[in-house]
Amino acid sequence: MSNFSVNGSEPEVGDRSEEKNKLSRLVIGARIVFKAMVRIFAICILIQVFLAGLALFWDSSQWVSHTGFAKLLIIVSILIFVISFIARLPHSLRLRSAALIGIIILMAVIAKLPSGIRYISALHPVLALMLFFGTVSLSRKTDAILKAKKQESKEQGV
Repeated sequence: MSNFSVNGSEPEVGDRSEEKNKLSRLVIGARIVFKAMVRIFAICILIQVFLAGLALFWDSSQWVSHTGFAKLLIIVSILIFVISFIARLPHSLRLRSAALIGIIILMAVIAKLPSGIRYISALHPVLALMLFFGTVSLSRKTDAILKAKKQESKEQGV
């Protein structure tokens, strides 16, 4: 479809700027949601570690809650990845978001290894640490990049 409206005349100048503002609001909103989701994800990882501690030191039936909560983690990490595209974040942040999903999948696979190579499952808590610190790093990197972009847009507007 062309830039012409249905009746064949050119759109008014205000129409184009209005579309750009709507898009900008969507991107800005997605960035706010992304930052919030990354922080929520970090808190969820801490809850997940707590649930593992409950199962290990208090009641082994709590492994069910640890396993069930992992499903929430994968959903949140997928949402973070999708929102990174809507927010038009740099590729580096998108890759870090994808890495969160990869680490969670790897953790799930490692947890279900057969008994012959079960010793590799000892990497599960190591991956949990990597996931947590990767999430904290993603949060800090996002803040720094968005702050720089905000400063850059202020300077261009002046």
